[in-house]
Amino acid sequence: METELSLDRSLIEKVDTLARERNTTRSQLVETAVQEFIERIETSRIMAALNEVHGDGPDEEEQAILRAIRAYHRKLMKDEQW
Repeated sequence: METELSLDRSLIEKVDTLARERNTTRSQLVETAVQEFIERIETSRIMAALNEVHGDGPDEEEQAILRAIRAYHRKLMKDEQW
């Protein structure tokens, strides 16, 4: 699908230079750049959502599990010579 975009002349010059360097068309370069930008934004949104869900740190049950794991690890490593 064709569309028309208005871009600053200096930006178009940079796009054209990169397109020549990569042996591709202006359209292909812009399409790739937009796709990568969208993927970055989507990844950022996913990370923000995950951080919101998991950002509060371990709850009491998880802390107890971590303590038990550390104690078990200390027991396993007690006689280990480094």
